[in-house]
Amino acid sequence: MRVWVVVWSALSGAILGIFIDATLIGVALLLSTLPGVAARLNHRWVATMAIAALTAILVTMTVLGYLEGRLKAA
Repeated sequence: MRVWVVVWSALSGAILGIFIDATLIGVALLLSTLPGVAARLNHRWVATMAIAALTAILVTMTVLGYLEGRLKAA
């Protein structure tokens, strides 16, 4: 029973991370319509850093969900 609490908490953290990532992608798409910003967002290092940041957010939220589940199960 305790394992499922931890699993569901980690899963809910991952889902929250996906929602945050989707929101940040939406903001980036809105900003890319501005004339001065669009040219700056087309660099390869910007895309690499964005992917790294989105992955870090997803992993962080999953770990926080896991830790929350461990606290609930204790």
